Amino acid sequence: MERKAKILALDDDRNWLHQVPLILGSQYEIITKASIDSGIREIEENLFDVILLDINFENDPRSGLDVFRLIKAKDTGADAIVISGETNPQKLIQIMNAGITSFLPKMCTPTEIRDAVSNAISAKKMKLRAHDLNSKSMSQLIGRSEKMRLLREEINIAVSSGIKDILLVGETGTGKEVVARSIAYLADPNKRFTPVHCGAINDGLSESELFGHVKGAFTGADKDRPSVFEVVGGGYVFLDEIGEMPLMQQTKLLRVLQERQVQRVGSSEVKDVSFRSISATNVNLKEAIADKSFREDLFYRVNKMIIQVPALRDRLEDIPDLVHFFLSDCFPARNIEITEEAIDLLKAYHWPGNVRQLKSTIEAIGSRLKVDIIREGDICRALPEVTKVFGAKATRILVGHYGASIISKERDRFEKAILKAKGNKKLAAEDLGVSRATFYRRATELGLIQGREIESVKYS
Repeated sequence: MERKAKILALDDDRNWLHQVPLILGSQYEIITKASIDSGIREIEENLFDVILLDINFENDPRSGLDVFRLIKAKDTGADAIVISGETNPQKLIQIMNAGITSFLPKMCTPTEIRDAVSNAISAKKMKLRAHDLNSKSMSQLIGRSEKMRLLREEINIAVSSGIKDILLVGETGTGKEVVARSIAYLADPNKRFTPVHCGAINDGLSESELFGHVKGAFTGADKDRPSVFEVVGGGYVFLDEIGEMPLMQQTKLLRVLQERQVQRVGSSEVKDVSFRSISATNVNLKEAIADKSFREDLFYRVNKMIIQVPALRDRLEDIPDLVHFFLSDCFPARNIEITEEAIDLLKAYHWPGNVRQLKSTIEAIGSRLKVDIIREGDICRALPEVTKVFGAKATRILVGHYGASIISKERDRFEKAILKAKGNKKLAAEDLGVSRATFYRRATELGLIQGREIESVKYS
């Protein structure tokens, strides 16, 4: 059942507040507050779809504009509709200049109020649908391999358990942010997901970027800036490459994670914050702890649950699905096909850059195609290493059955035997414990022999 839209009516006219539920009916969840302080508490503790806001409050120097600025600063997605008896032209100009787009005079009809609320909610739903489509696209975990099945199980455990701090580990390009977005989307598609690249934040800016600041805290701080932990509104903060965060900021982050409180730069006030964290790293944090570049107490705080994101070479059977997804995603107006032989070549590569490199390769190949079909030659031009190591057709067939990682190990074994025998095929075969005929066949399949001659082998 679709949840009811949540509406806050904030006005010091209690008679008017009594009328709001009657005007809007039972289709909405309605909360009414008669003071700015009580309204602010509601806004900080709950997520509203629409806020009906008065401008002038008796016996309070603040105005509805101050509340409106708070709504925008929190960026929770609420739409503000000002319903006020204000007629002063200067005040009305201030209202418009503040960025308020919906204004109704107090003498408006119930129908006008209902229409304004309905339009605001419809517009919000359209935005959420657009965000939903984007989130689904971003969070699709492509692949049917055993590794991906296990990864999905881990994600479901993380979501169902409600764990607040998760650590994703995996090589660069494996799709850790995709996994993070999947977790956030499955937990609550309506909550915000805010990524922070910890490696891109230097010592001078990190406090302001992460923890916010108050006006005048430092040169250039011309207005208040809320921390990412405040604006996420109960959603997820994604701390990407947390292993690269400077030690000073690690200390401050530890306090935020432990206490769920944040103190803006230049302020003595400590604010309670509601958020969940997903951290990601491609470095071994235990080694970083030993090297004194990462705090051990922070490590135990961020890893209430650790999820390993597999490398592409460990799930080569997912490459066909990934390729077809990238082709339809990157070239939606074209019907690009790819041959089985070209797929075999892609599966023959070790992909040091993982899924990110595969997507980049497919984009580069697709952008150069004159005919909408990817063949072996296109793969070889994009990945010259494939031609050198896996040029033989027999090898590509083996790769299709066994995967590039196994073939790479076998090639390495034969290559070492050839080096040890200094190119003597008979001695290399004896060292491997195979017949000369088997040696020739396998060495040819592995791309080590061309025309029954040993390919020149580089020493490492």
